[in-house]
Amino acid sequence: MTTGTLGAPSETGVPAPEIADGKFRQVLGQYPTGVVVVTALDPDGTALGMTVGTFSAVSLDPKLVAFMPQKTSSSWAAIRAAGDRFCANIIGEQQENVCRQVATRKVDKLDGIPWRLSDAGTPVIEGSVAYVDCVIVAVHDAGDHEIVIGRVLDLDVVSQANPLLFFRGGYGSFLPGSLAAGDADLFEQLRLVDLARPHMESLAASCDTEVTAISLVRDELVLTAAAGHAKTAQAPTRVGQRVPFMPPLGGVFAAWGSEQLQERWISRLGAEATPAELLRHRSAPERIRARGYSIALGHTRGERLESLSTRLNLRDPAVSAETLHRGIREVSDAYNTGPLSDTEGHELRSLSAPVFGADGRVVLTLTLWGPPGTVSTAEIDELAQRLIGTAAAATTAVGGVFPRALFPAVAG
Repeated sequence: MTTGTLGAPSETGVPAPEIADGKFRQVLGQYPTGVVVVTALDPDGTALGMTVGTFSAVSLDPKLVAFMPQKTSSSWAAIRAAGDRFCANIIGEQQENVCRQVATRKVDKLDGIPWRLSDAGTPVIEGSVAYVDCVIVAVHDAGDHEIVIGRVLDLDVVSQANPLLFFRGGYGSFLPGSLAAGDADLFEQLRLVDLARPHMESLAASCDTEVTAISLVRDELVLTAAAGHAKTAQAPTRVGQRVPFMPPLGGVFAAWGSEQLQERWISRLGAEATPAELLRHRSAPERIRARGYSIALGHTRGERLESLSTRLNLRDPAVSAETLHRGIREVSDAYNTGPLSDTEGHELRSLSAPVFGADGRVVLTLTLWGPPGTVSTAEIDELAQRLIGTAAAATTAVGGVFPRALFPAVAG
């Protein structure tokens, strides 16, 4: 194994410009990467792992690959100390939980994750799309990272699943109608999401949960960004996933939208909507505006709806658009109910607040996902105020203006 140092910018004769870290991440975040879990086995037989988005093919002759860990990574230090063998596991679209666990745990990273031992003596994670077994032949210094070169010993495709991708700060995959489809109507929303993202990340970190951004594109709600991780999530969050703009989903857009938009929203219920349903949903925008946010309660039904949505986006033949529509209607009474009781706990599924654009219309909604179990009304109020504050900061960041009649204190 060899080591080397790449030339610093000053050594090339080209001056190094001052580029802000945030801008560097933002621009490079436009490039989607695959997700790989690098594994190894220490001398005691303990499985080691680290999640990377920097895995790449290097050479066909000889057959070389590379990944680029941060120098300060304790996971990389453990893998390097274990010897010169590693396995690059290409993670599938259904394995977001695997990459999150490996990325966040300090020890026992593969605990509970099925794996087998390869012929080269490294852990191959079950369910991965493919694996590449390697021996380290060189490690090069590269700023605050290292470039690890591995010579391929063995490799194989073990699943026909789509790979998991990392794009614009969120996980996703090749989905029909996803962001990868190049929808021109999303370009402006994605620009706004980039401006709002630091505020989303700050809220997600401070509340130890997930914060997502949703855009309204014609008659669909599109998940355009995600930060953090929801402890109540049963299905992985997929940037690019779409659901219909129909009650009760998208209530924030309807609440601060025109009468025509509200009628369009209501009309998606179809002819089978009962008078009670129509009455409830026609009054929902006023309740949302009065609160300043939308609220959804109930974990079990919420999990089922999210599972249906994910399966439909993944083209599961057992789930049709009609199935999803029925699932949405079944949870409608859990959204934007009347005043909450102060004497009992509530299963908070989510809170959503508006981000306004330059014309005073809602351009994004930010959704904060609730914790497991139940919370008090006071705790919900506190989370809601933090979400509203974050949405207000995001509105300022995107150059938006607040509707004076609806947010007089902020607008003034």
